[in-house]
Amino acid sequence: MGKFFDVLLVILAAIIFFGILKAWGPWVLLLNIIIALIALKLLGWLGIRIKINIWSILIVLIGGIPGLLILVFLSVTGIAFRGK
Repeated sequence: MGKFFDVLLVILAAIIFFGILKAWGPWVLLLNIIIALIALKLLGWLGIRIKINIWSILIVLIGGIPGLLILVFLSVTGIAFRGK
């Protein structure tokens, strides 16, 4: 059941990604994602621990910088994605 759910999640993420790609355009989306991934790495050096897994990467890939801000909020408050 876990593998099926992961495949379903990836398909859903791809549908959302292509919807955002059509709305924003490729360059804005790519720049947003690259900045968010770099900031995700830098946050680890600043002491904010975010657990890196398929969920957190998909949130950053789909949401970009707003998705990263959601991850930071969830991690700092201890609701989810809190790393060790």
